[in-house]
Amino acid sequence: MPKKQFRVEEPTISRWLLTITPFAAALFALVFALFLIQTAHKEDQAITSTLEQDLLWQKQALKNRLENLQHQLDGLADVIVTDGLSSAEFSGRYLSILQDSPEVMSLEYIDETNQVRWQHPLNRPDLLPPQNHRNLVAARSVVLVNNQPQFSTVLQGQNQTPLLAFVTPVRLNYHGRHTLVAILNLNTLLQQQVPWWIAQRYQISLTENGETIASKFNRNLDPTGLHQAIDFDLAPNQFQLQATVYQQQRSWQQYLLTLTVIALSMLMLASTWALRRHIKERHNIEAQLRQETAMREAMENSLVTGIRAMDKDGHLIYINRAFCDMVGYSADDLLGQSQTMPYWPPEDLDRCTAVYRAILSGRAEPSGYQMRFMRANGERFDVRLYAAKLIDGDGQHTGWISSIYDITELQRERNALQASHERFVNVLNGLEAAVSVSDAASCEMLLTNRQFDRAFNIPDWHGRYCALPYTPRRKGAPVETEWFDAYRGHWYQIKSRSSVWVDGSEVWLEIATDITALKNAQERERQQNEQLQQTTRLISMGEMASSLAHELNQPLAAIASYATGCRNVLSQAEPNIAQLDQAIEKMAGQAKRAGKIISGIREFVQRRAPHRKPCEVADLVDTVRTLLAAEVAKQQVKLTIGEVRDLPIVYADAVMLEQVMFNLMKNAIEAMHDTPIANRTLDLSISTNKDFLSVIIADRGTGINPEQMEQLFKPFYTTKNTGMGMGLNICRSIIEHHQGRLWVEGNPGGGSRFIFTLPLPQESLAGEP
Repeated sequence: MPKKQFRVEEPTISRWLLTITPFAAALFALVFALFLIQTAHKEDQAITSTLEQDLLWQKQALKNRLENLQHQLDGLADVIVTDGLSSAEFSGRYLSILQDSPEVMSLEYIDETNQVRWQHPLNRPDLLPPQNHRNLVAARSVVLVNNQPQFSTVLQGQNQTPLLAFVTPVRLNYHGRHTLVAILNLNTLLQQQVPWWIAQRYQISLTENGETIASKFNRNLDPTGLHQAIDFDLAPNQFQLQATVYQQQRSWQQYLLTLTVIALSMLMLASTWALRRHIKERHNIEAQLRQETAMREAMENSLVTGIRAMDKDGHLIYINRAFCDMVGYSADDLLGQSQTMPYWPPEDLDRCTAVYRAILSGRAEPSGYQMRFMRANGERFDVRLYAAKLIDGDGQHTGWISSIYDITELQRERNALQASHERFVNVLNGLEAAVSVSDAASCEMLLTNRQFDRAFNIPDWHGRYCALPYTPRRKGAPVETEWFDAYRGHWYQIKSRSSVWVDGSEVWLEIATDITALKNAQERERQQNEQLQQTTRLISMGEMASSLAHELNQPLAAIASYATGCRNVLSQAEPNIAQLDQAIEKMAGQAKRAGKIISGIREFVQRRAPHRKPCEVADLVDTVRTLLAAEVAKQQVKLTIGEVRDLPIVYADAVMLEQVMFNLMKNAIEAMHDTPIANRTLDLSISTNKDFLSVIIADRGTGINPEQMEQLFKPFYTTKNTGMGMGLNICRSIIEHHQGRLWVEGNPGGGSRFIFTLPLPQESLAGEP
């Protein structure tokens, strides 16, 4: 795929050359510095060698000069000894010596008494020290003792002029102890005996113990302090002849050349350092550029968006891998292509050409174009194309760049979503329930179905509107309740729950089902059930009429007997009032018993609406036992009732529960019609657990087979020859109306067990719904 890739430089000769350049410059600077140091060292060596030679020459010249002076003084001493001299001749000889040795400032001839016999110049210069100077005296003493020429130690003349006396013995024949004393000016000696070519190079001086005694000139010395010294013994003095190099005067061209070379070297080093820094920065930039290029290439290869670039003439100059994968053509097949592109489908050629020309003319739509392209295998697919100007690094408009998104799958999903939405709307409109979605904060209706609009007369064309909630809303679990529309006279079952709308806001979803017909049917069923229960109770009372008549006959017969007894007591002359009172009291008790039986019958058969209230289970059991007492006695059934005194209170309609217990126990008695009398037992046991009251009625009848158990509670199903088949169905309806259960199962040992449960009130005396 053609990409504007940056050339990755290999470790080639050019890189080595770039790396060697700074090292070569540094090496050149080092060699040049070594060259300068070596040259300076050679110059110093040459100067030192010349200095040593010149110094030796100078020493020898001074030695020769002093030896010559010694010879002249020795000659003068010999002439004095042999020929004698006059004062004039002494002066002549002095002038002769002075002509050769200008450094001789005076010449004196002194006898053994230290008297100056002759001297010249005749007037002793003030510069000279006195004759009795201790150094002079010491030197003459040494000469007289040793009889050998001798130099004195350094004498300081006027103005610190360095002087030196040379004493020569005059060996007289009569052992006279005379001496010749020549006073030498050491500065004059150096000035006279140091030639000009040495004086131009060095400062010649005499030193003793590091202190300069005499010197010639005092010019600027060489800053390096280069000097050389050799011994110049003039006993007893320990002189050293020292030569110090003067500062050499060099031409400005030489200085300029040296400075130029040094400046060029420094400039070259600076340039090399800058070049090395530039190369290093360039390497870093190239490394970052390679990294960014690799990152860009990886990003482009990982993109699923196709990218293409065209020049101003519409020729493709760049495409990425995603676009090649999208259209199925290689980059070599597409680069350089212009109108007409191979991925333009023939049927959409006009559309593609129009978009192509719009982009080249700069009139591309900012929102992009939805187009259809064709793959190399002929497959069509939908794309979304966005175009923009291609601006290069200099800010120049060089072409057009486009991003292409394959929206085939998105289009398919959008169509599927649209179809799903339409199906959803159709399903909502097909519901018989009114469905609505309203904003939780503003109660604005966001979505309603057709049944909602129809039920509440919402026009087809309407704007935004709000609606009051059906019932108070509560967050948490979905709320299910009933609501009566008093304006239209309709009952609705409302199911509402909190939900989240597509924009993330909180909404309420409410489904209102019109249950007006169901409510009417339930009311009719309730009325029919009441009539049926009334009928059932009447039938039961009819069936038990003879037994109840027998039951009522007993208290009535007892009342009649007590009435006869009272008459007999009253017929006596003295009636026994106590017996009469006792009989009347028993008559009242029997009358209450008869009234209780009649009251129970009236309550049992009375037609009225269900009314739930707290009931004592013991009272219910007592009522049923009273009603069935005659039938139990008639059928010779052994009735066993468990403990009922400490049972909790149940919240129920007492008459309905009495009817259930009456029917179940009456059915149990009838089921034992063929059972031997000894085995006719009817057990009533009541127990409780945490939540329920459980009542078990067990008999020893013939039992019920499994097929009958499945049909037993259905309406109009009966196993009796004269039954209506509604008794057990009504019993189950009553128990379920009290949120309980009723079922039958086999009684271990024979017979059946009818069991029903009732929920115990969780709160004391909860109100009736």
